[in-house]
Amino acid sequence: MQLTFVLSLFVFLLAPIASAEPAPAQMRALLMTDYGGSGVLKLDKIAVPTPAAGEVRIRIHAASVNPIDWKLRAGMLKKNFAVTLPYIPGRDVAGTIDAVGPGVTGWKAGDAVFAVTDGGTLAEYVVAPAQNIARKPAKLTFEEAAGIPTASLAAWRTLITNGDVKKGQRVLIHGAAGGVGSTAVQLAHWRGAHVIATASERNHEYLKSIGADEVIDYRTTRFEDVVKNADVVLDTVGGDTLQRSPAVLREGGTLLTIVGRQPAQACTDRKLRCPSVSTATSAQPGEELAQLGQLFDSGDLKINVEAVFPLEDAAKALELSEAGRARGKIIVRVIQ
Repeated sequence: MQLTFVLSLFVFLLAPIASAEPAPAQMRALLMTDYGGSGVLKLDKIAVPTPAAGEVRIRIHAASVNPIDWKLRAGMLKKNFAVTLPYIPGRDVAGTIDAVGPGVTGWKAGDAVFAVTDGGTLAEYVVAPAQNIARKPAKLTFEEAAGIPTASLAAWRTLITNGDVKKGQRVLIHGAAGGVGSTAVQLAHWRGAHVIATASERNHEYLKSIGADEVIDYRTTRFEDVVKNADVVLDTVGGDTLQRSPAVLREGGTLLTIVGRQPAQACTDRKLRCPSVSTATSAQPGEELAQLGQLFDSGDLKINVEAVFPLEDAAKALELSEAGRARGKIIVRVIQ
């Protein structure tokens, strides 16, 4: 009797818990078959993944596109982010848990969640580590929730974890209308900082509506001509913008970036705090997503969805991201 019970428990722990409606054997997915332009992407059918120990399987309602997706496709990140082809792009997802793998507790089939993954979200199903998921903010649609993870985590980890922005500080944010920038503007405002943003003129009213106190049109004005003694600069643009940024910081100020490396000599000469570009943290992604989710539910953070594409047109979503003109997030809706 005891042996029978132990064996039954062992089988239960090893077997994924499926939903009332079992997943099909195959799913649609956007496959990257090579490196290059949009021509290397094709919608095809592949096997539905099975969650391993510590993972859940998510039936995807919506996913978002980030610059890393088209940069991977173009082969720009091969040195640091090698992927096995064919590869399914996409890192952000919102959907419903369909099955849980062995050892997963606290989650069950039917839970509405959002998550960050290592790839594979431009499809109908994806598996993700349980530590990478959080409950979907109740006040957001699946499309809105899908736009949170990568961009908002980058803004949170850079501006809050690394930058520790405080009330009363003057914070300059470059590329403020993008996914990371727009969340950063709101986080700095939430912390009580005076927020200065750079963006094209068409985004000025939008940025003021989400917390920017001043907005500079980078096309007509050099930001260093009008910004002085900033406490913190967050750069999401890189290149020349990053190189010119130390000039606007007070001595001992903080220079943050999510692209490139801070100019070492300028950091030394001006006694700047220039923490690593890494957004690594000891917290699990799911814990941080839960904190962010609360801010979205409370209304302290809002998300702007620039465009929504069906899965059949996911390649076009990557093209729009690559064009660099999106305000906020680009979403791929999987369940219509």
